[in-house]
Amino acid sequence: MKQMTLLLVFIFSVFLTGCTVANYVVPAYTSLKFEVSEDVNPDSSGRASPVVVKVFELSSRTLFDSQDFFSLYDEPNKYLGPDLIVQNEFEFSPGSESEHELSLSPGIRYAGILVAYRDIENARWREVVEIDPTAYETVDVVIGELTVFSRSH
Repeated sequence: MKQMTLLLVFIFSVFLTGCTVANYVVPAYTSLKFEVSEDVNPDSSGRASPVVVKVFELSSRTLFDSQDFFSLYDEPNKYLGPDLIVQNEFEFSPGSESEHELSLSPGIRYAGILVAYRDIENARWREVVEIDPTAYETVDVVIGELTVFSRSH
């Protein structure tokens, strides 16, 4: 009976530490998989155009949510301050796909995504993805004609 109790305690301990141990064996990650539509960012003639995307890895989303497009695009360090931990910039062609793994530096809790559409006044140019620093996940970021949105797997 004593051996059975010890075995049950051991098994229970393994289950409790399973996720923590897994993070040491395989580091957690969050990848953003960008899917760009064929009709993205139309010019004045309606032709699709490449689009610039900025990804800000943030400790808080408050400042990102409250700033206008041009402040974030032109001077992110000034307007995001200490919330900004890492930033990257990409250019995507219509119909393209690309994947970017976030750094998951300490303190990162959000990815702020900014899409520089030509018609910024009529676009939904901002998206925020909540980051779990212990997860293993890929988030689809769909960049449509004039809107950006995300969905988790």
